[in-house]
Amino acid sequence: NIHEISFDEAIDDALSNKNYRLAVRLLYLRSLKQLSDLNLINWKIEKTNTAYINELTNAGQREQFTVVTRQFEYVWYGDFPIDGQSYQRINNIFQEFKQSLS
Repeated sequence: NIHEISFDEAIDDALSNKNYRLAVRLLYLRSLKQLSDLNLINWKIEKTNTAYINELTNAGQREQFTVVTRQFEYVWYGDFPIDGQSYQRINNIFQEFKQSLS
């Protein structure tokens, strides 16, 4: 349940173990939680990432969320290799998205 995860702590744990893949997954889940908290999506565990993209009515938000979704899917489902430097680049994309919603 994304509403019960302490994301900052979980991300810090993943990073301390150099588990950058898990850290990216947690960044994505935190983005979903933020969208849900802002009532921009209706989060349900069985929904697809594309379903969440399609729920966004603001074109700019939808475009940015598509980018973060693609980054997550490359790393998590595509088994895209990731190191600390790659993680920082991906993290910056997530942070820009997070700030755009504030």
